[in-house]
Amino acid sequence: MSDFYTDELSIADLAVNPDRVLGKDASQATLHYCSPAHGGWGVVRVALLVPEAHLLFVCPPACGRHGAIAAIEQGYKKRISYLCINDTEITLGDYEAEIERGVREILRRIKPQPKALMIFMSCIDDLLGTDHTAAFWRMEAEHGIPIRLARMNPISLDNKLPPGLGVQKTMYELLDLPATKDRGIIILGSYRPPAHNSELAGVLDFFGFGPIRHPEYCPDFESFRRMSQSTAALLLRPEGRAAAEDLSSRLGIPWSPSFMAFDKGTILARYRKLFAFLETLDAPGKTAGTGTKEKSESFLVAAQEKAEEREEQVRAVLGDARIAIDSTVTIAPFNLALALVKAGIKVHRIYANQLPEFEKPSLWELAQFNGDITVVNPNHPRKCGSRPAEPLVDIAVGFEAGYATAAPVTVPLAFDEQLFGFEGYTRVLDLLIRFAREGRSDLRQQVREYGLVV
Repeated sequence: MSDFYTDELSIADLAVNPDRVLGKDASQATLHYCSPAHGGWGVVRVALLVPEAHLLFVCPPACGRHGAIAAIEQGYKKRISYLCINDTEITLGDYEAEIERGVREILRRIKPQPKALMIFMSCIDDLLGTDHTAAFWRMEAEHGIPIRLARMNPISLDNKLPPGLGVQKTMYELLDLPATKDRGIIILGSYRPPAHNSELAGVLDFFGFGPIRHPEYCPDFESFRRMSQSTAALLLRPEGRAAAEDLSSRLGIPWSPSFMAFDKGTILARYRKLFAFLETLDAPGKTAGTGTKEKSESFLVAAQEKAEEREEQVRAVLGDARIAIDSTVTIAPFNLALALVKAGIKVHRIYANQLPEFEKPSLWELAQFNGDITVVNPNHPRKCGSRPAEPLVDIAVGFEAGYATAAPVTVPLAFDEQLFGFEGYTRVLDLLIRFAREGRSDLRQQVREYGLVV
């Protein structure tokens, strides 16, 4: 690997050229290291958010092993099947007919019969370039349920449709044009939805929209399909972008990015953009409450004041404690670090392996506040087996930071948690207070309880 790429730099140096640690070449130029605290939501767990759906993975045995272990650990094994193909079937292309036979066998055995089937193909299928269109038409006609093609192909990580985006696009391809529309709002990208009584739900209701719709709120497949009745969609994480574009082009559902943030100024800026988007929508059956920007922002005053009160409490509890943050906690670790630094909290290290466009302003602003913060790429091979004997920080936020720093206290937040708006930032602060007061945590037990599978 070129000496240009490295595993860690001060944020002041990194701001000059982020690609040295966080660029695509820096993360892909060598072997990829995964710490024992890495894991969480993969394509299996995300796809299984669709109620009454079954997954079939078509792959060589070794490719399916990780997903199968995760399904056992996380309690989903009865909703997943594996069709393991061998070298001969791959070479001759016979596995197409084998898939159709496998689908018949699955649907004969599973009771009650699933309402939808997603067939995941491995990287081998991408390399062969197989066209499954006709086979999928035949299977849908034979079995009378929607069957969709999905991809489990890590070789596409640097393409426009990597697995994380592709699986959500496949999920929402199960939605069809509705007979009627209502004022519901689909939440895309986020693995967990905001609560129906959340800050975001209150803002939407203020403008005359709701309820919030997310697969987790759907008790059955039919209610999942009724998500297509929604007026619009909000994209809370980038992984839902392909799904948002597909819903817009196929079903005419407008969408707007509204990524999670933690810095109070950034949160307000995101809300203002959301207000502008909502004001462009027609809300059938209900008139927006007042709709003015000033009154919309006044709606958030209490939430902002609560976050500021918690910041004061965190300062009192933490004192001079050093903090590490990682990107398994949130899509916006630099914005979270910026919020904490502005609140007078000593962020010492940030663990991340990429720098999305929406995070660049936070990195540059953070570098102005504290250029000594160390930014680390945890996937760099130099990090393999390099866990320190002595803690590098006092408190880690996130499992990966907890492992990499050997911190005595780890706040067990993971990136699937719902941390939107001032409410989400306040939740982070509350957990910092709680675990700092406890004084010690067992990372191994936390990883086990969360169900991470590396």
